[in-house]
Amino acid sequence: MRKQSLRTTGLLVLGSVVGIATAHASEATETTSPRAEIEHGKYIARAADCAACHMGPDGTPYAGGRPISTPMGDVVATNITSSKEYGIGDYSLEDLTNVLRHGKTPDGSHLYPAMPYPSYRGMKQDDIAALYAYLQSIPAVDREPEAHTDMDFPFNFRILMAMWNTLELEDDPASQGQDGAVSRGQYLVDHLAHCGTCHTPRDDFMASDSTRYLSGARLGIWSAPNITSDETSGIGAWQDQQLADYFKHGMAGYVAQAAGPMGEAVHQSLQYLSEKDRLAIAAYLKTVPAIEDEAQQQPVFDQMANQALLGHEPVVSPATRHREDTLATQGLRPDDIAQPDTGQGLYLTHCAACHAADGNGQPVSYYPSLNGNTTLRRADPRNLIAVITQGVAYQGATPLPQMPGFAEVLSHAEIAKVANHVRTEFGGHDESQLTAQDVNELITGERSVPALIRHAGTLAWLGIIVAVTLAGLAGWWLWRRRDRRQPASATSNTHHSP
Repeated sequence: MRKQSLRTTGLLVLGSVVGIATAHASEATETTSPRAEIEHGKYIARAADCAACHMGPDGTPYAGGRPISTPMGDVVATNITSSKEYGIGDYSLEDLTNVLRHGKTPDGSHLYPAMPYPSYRGMKQDDIAALYAYLQSIPAVDREPEAHTDMDFPFNFRILMAMWNTLELEDDPASQGQDGAVSRGQYLVDHLAHCGTCHTPRDDFMASDSTRYLSGARLGIWSAPNITSDETSGIGAWQDQQLADYFKHGMAGYVAQAAGPMGEAVHQSLQYLSEKDRLAIAAYLKTVPAIEDEAQQQPVFDQMANQALLGHEPVVSPATRHREDTLATQGLRPDDIAQPDTGQGLYLTHCAACHAADGNGQPVSYYPSLNGNTTLRRADPRNLIAVITQGVAYQGATPLPQMPGFAEVLSHAEIAKVANHVRTEFGGHDESQLTAQDVNELITGERSVPALIRHAGTLAWLGIIVAVTLAGLAGWWLWRRRDRRQPASATSNTHHSP
């Protein structure tokens, strides 16, 4: 009996200890779990590149106010801080889920797909919950963006988006039995990073054309290149690690640099991903069916040119921005150039100080080589013209020299001359015949818009006129029919009256 009593007592004591320990563990979990979820949500926000659109004009994170240009007008990103009056502070998790998956706000308004909910709709619920926790933790910015969405008629009627959603939104595509890394890569590419928003062309209804998935598309003055597995025009010739390095540093070796919208994506988003996730993206992209670009005859990525420069070890130094008054001291003086008005002369005057007269750049200082450079090797000169005019303003994890834009320095004819020179001298093209008119067309950002979108306003007014006309004819017919019955009724009443 005594042994049984001792055993019972021991079990009770052990149970009490376990209970206390469990309670403390539960309490500790409750204390640390919200913080961990917020940190995970911060990672999701970066992977989803929320800051790129929702950054305030003054640089205030998530304050909104940045206009996004579309063929139908400008869409202005909203305040998504925890402000209850101007932001999403009063959103529930369900409200945010509806925004991300259906493009619908709590008040029933429909968002425009410039907010990439067609991609975000495939987000995992755990990631949405973590993102919600993070956004609610962001200090409130109690002001409304000064700019407002301004869409052309008839697209200013948001109810049209309900019809668009019915026609165009697809269910979350399955991973099709891919292994862990590739499946993770697909999730990042198709949903969080929404790569197809830029890299997949649009159809007549401005929805992503799945038949040309990731084959490249226009972005104003920039071009989002083909990132299918095609070895000539896509990323099939890249090694996975080179792609991962590009996502982190905004450069692959010395012949590929991210600029424009891609530079911004690296700056705001991709550099913050884990190495495992960057490699997963690379692994998935290498499985995407190749789509050829008939105009691209030479491989965009030249491994031989890249290997030729790999022996140089770059020195990490603070980013610098060259000024015009430093060019003369770092390169040839204009007086030393025999024909300063030619493409070569203009290159020596404005470009050789950084990229060297022979185009090999300065690898130890991260001034990129132009020999074999991917921007120059492309058949489409759009990004080259954009870089010359706009420069390079974004960085990845490694500080790189920033390139100034020459839009206010060189005329369109001079830009064309420089572009022709570098494309034939360093870019592998047999000839390049760009003109001032070509440059003007490229830098205006004008793009081919489907006829349905281009003439939507006219078609809408015609529809209204037809509808009003039909309504008027129907009213007139009903009035005439009623008018014809009245005399007959009056005659009948007169005949039977006493």
